[in-house]
Amino acid sequence: MIHVAKRYGILALFLVLTLFIRTAQSQDLSDAIKLTRSEQFNAADKLFSTILAGNPSDGDVFFYYGDNYLKRYFADTLNTSLKDMTAEAKAMFTKGVQQEPTNPINYAGLAEVALLANNITEAQQYLDKAYSLLPTRKNKIVMTPEKHARSLVKMADAFVMAKAKDTARIFTYLREAEKMNPQDIDIYLVRGDANIYLLNNGSNAISNYNIVQSLNPNSSMANLRIGQLWMRAKQYQMALDYYEQGVKIDSTFAPAYRELGFLLYKAGRYEEAKKMFRKFLELSAGNIPARLQFINTLMELQDYPEAIIEINEVLAMDTTIIDLYRARAYALYENEEYETGLKAIENFLERTPVDKIRRSDILYHGRLLSKNEKDSMAAIVLYNAWELDTSKIDILSEVAMSYIKYKDYDNTIRIYTLKDSISNANVLDIYNWAKAYYNIQDYTNAAVMFERFSVEQPTYVAGFTWWARTLFNLDPESDEGLAKPVYEQILEITLEDTVKYHKQRLEAYYYMAYYYYHQYVLNKKDKDLARESMKYNKDVLAIDPENEKAKQMVEALKRVIK
Repeated sequence: MIHVAKRYGILALFLVLTLFIRTAQSQDLSDAIKLTRSEQFNAADKLFSTILAGNPSDGDVFFYYGDNYLKRYFADTLNTSLKDMTAEAKAMFTKGVQQEPTNPINYAGLAEVALLANNITEAQQYLDKAYSLLPTRKNKIVMTPEKHARSLVKMADAFVMAKAKDTARIFTYLREAEKMNPQDIDIYLVRGDANIYLLNNGSNAISNYNIVQSLNPNSSMANLRIGQLWMRAKQYQMALDYYEQGVKIDSTFAPAYRELGFLLYKAGRYEEAKKMFRKFLELSAGNIPARLQFINTLMELQDYPEAIIEINEVLAMDTTIIDLYRARAYALYENEEYETGLKAIENFLERTPVDKIRRSDILYHGRLLSKNEKDSMAAIVLYNAWELDTSKIDILSEVAMSYIKYKDYDNTIRIYTLKDSISNANVLDIYNWAKAYYNIQDYTNAAVMFERFSVEQPTYVAGFTWWARTLFNLDPESDEGLAKPVYEQILEITLEDTVKYHKQRLEAYYYMAYYYYHQYVLNKKDKDLARESMKYNKDVLAIDPENEKAKQMVEALKRVIK
């Protein structure tokens, strides 16, 4: 009897110990998932590794470990490689399938990876496999309603995260999940995300996020999502309230601090914004991916001096992050450190594989060449950048300006002609295009372009002045008086500020004086012409009393006009 009691006592102790271990492992997994959701990816990575070391056959752990890689990518798509993160995630999901082939959740993960690669057929195969492992009336699969619902939610979320707009399938999975476990808040988070990100339906999205709050008033994620919705609606005070509630509920919830940073920046509260970003960085444990995201944030905030400091600090720890060399060059350009910036962009281009170079890299290289007065090279590089995306038509204006700077006016004209043929040149283009014609003494085309410019800018005095000079060059003796109507317009549009425009008025008065004098010489019988010339000469001398040519004309005209 004592022997039997001992045996049952040992069995009971074993069962208690097993339950304790499973509870501890479940708690550890919940903690790791929470770290992922709080974007503390490195800390989550370490905890997942520890959990797997103690329980290497749990498919759920492999799934959430793989999901940690995908969430790391989505948190910072600019600085994180989709290819690398999906490869890491796929490896985890595959191991999860190998270790626990009856667990459908890793097939949902593999489907998400396939959808991110736009491989719809492969994704469908994984989802079909996942669905076949769920309990139905026909099979004898045993699974808790909670696990059943969770698998369906992850299958739906695969589409949402990959922005694959198969909403019929998404909502079908979620309806089934809701029948199995209506208390699972992830059902409503994913449904809300699908509504806002795939259907742009903010009303339905916020209804689902509100359900999350009713089921779990302490959900920081629900507050984050609702805050983001109010941000989209430009209701910034409402967004602020929800973000602040999110960090009040969980002071370690990093994404809320990042969103607070963006919101405060929009409100012009820049120092407070940076404080929030610093807190976000602190909660992310100071790891390099988090610092990369902070650098990206500083770039978006246009805080280039601080971005440069952060970039240099990270490069001191890790010189292998190619994107940092790109960001450093961009920041140096925007911070007007052009000489250092040129060295930085050329260093970046030298160490970067050709297939990793972006159009923007070539564009910044061209701009930095131009700022360093290497415009013959800049024009070629900028043109190459435009050829990579010919919809960016304004790059051609930058190409033309580089040609102007080193006085290659023929190519300037060629580029402006090209731009105008694709999309009407803007007014500044037209002005510079006209001056290029003027500089090669093609006064006929210059006159056409200056007239076009002046029609669009009827109060811009310099445009009329260049137009008048161009017409004078077409009629240097003023036989036809081509420039006369334009100089008359100059006198009219400068009346409101004769002091500011005294030089332009002097030029116009002198032309009018000479024009009428020349016309009088051609037709000496018309003394009215002489009187007009005398009037304008007096206007010249009122501004420039020592003007010798005006004095000479006045003396000559005095003998005619009594």
